[in-house]
Amino acid sequence: MTDEEILGTTKIAQRWRISLIKDVRELLEEQDVELEEGDRVMFVERDGEIFIKPTK
Repeated sequence: MTDEEILGTTKIAQRWRISLIKDVRELLEEQDVELEEGDRVMFVERDGEIFIKPTK
């Protein structure tokens, strides 16, 4: 069994856009991942779950 924590939710906006919520941004910053407006993230499917990862 793995630990799982829900960091929050976001609403899908027009044209299927989503926002990266503050708790996720702060967690990424704690992990020394710097993201700015215009940066890209990728969505990765693993074992039936979807993860968000920064791209470089």
